[in-house]
Amino acid sequence: MRRTRAIAFSLIVLLSGCGQNEDQLQGYAEGKFVMLAPDTSGRIAVMSAVEGAHVDAGVMLFQLEETIERAALDAAQASAAAAGARFDDAAVGGREPEIAAAREQLAQARATQTKAAADRQRFQTLFVAGTVARAQLDEAVAAATTADAQVAELRQRLTIVALPARENQLRALQADAVGAEAQARAAADTLRRRGVAAPAAGRVERLIRRAGDVAGPSLPVVRFLPDGSVRAILFIPAPQLAKLPVGTRLGVHCDGCPADTQAEILSVADEAEFTPPVIYSDAERARLVFRAEARFTGFMPPPGTPVRLEALKGK
Repeated sequence: MRRTRAIAFSLIVLLSGCGQNEDQLQGYAEGKFVMLAPDTSGRIAVMSAVEGAHVDAGVMLFQLEETIERAALDAAQASAAAAGARFDDAAVGGREPEIAAAREQLAQARATQTKAAADRQRFQTLFVAGTVARAQLDEAVAAATTADAQVAELRQRLTIVALPARENQLRALQADAVGAEAQARAAADTLRRRGVAAPAAGRVERLIRRAGDVAGPSLPVVRFLPDGSVRAILFIPAPQLAKLPVGTRLGVHCDGCPADTQAEILSVADEAEFTPPVIYSDAERARLVFRAEARFTGFMPPPGTPVRLEALKGK
């Protein structure tokens, strides 16, 4: 923040002393950085991100230790399996033909559920390793969710065809099984959130923490710059404000910028600021400037680059 203010102060001074071209504006490139942190706290086990590297959306950047979370998932899955077995035992007997048919359907659905859960776990592992795409993982997760819903539906059907004398017991066991499966899904989600992937295509600007360090919601690990998130910050003198409304196209000049670099004004501050010294008089009105923000429409200079901007003719 201090560095940004210093840059703004210097540019405003340059603006106030620039008399060779009144239509030219001063500014600098500013990056809209994203600080990436895990949802839960822990020690970083794997750091895949590399400073300066450009990555695609969904690429895993780092992963926390997951020994405790994986054990919790195994325990939750075992509890769910036990609850399901108790439900199956209680469902035996009475209206044998109907119950047998419903039980067979439930068994088939459970087999599908087991395979879908295994596929989901396998694709999660492959995704973390970077060998499968996010879309494949999403398909596996959707298939597992559908299989869970099918098992729940068939359990309800089995409850309906059971003897009335056992109906309440079956409902209680069914509720236990549903609760145990929900806990297993929650444990799986907690395990999944131990890794953090790139939210969009962009560049790893800086590693704040490395493998072995502790990270958490308030302890970010990566400073990330998404593609297209560099803006031009400029300062418009009060006399030129009416000529430069939102949407105005600007030509951009800077060291290393191509000749056709352009930007478009996105917003202009409602309040103005004076360049020092502050003298409240009509003579000092020319020193009143409004901070504005513009979007680069092509080439984007690195954040911090000083730029000169001027309105394009006929734009």
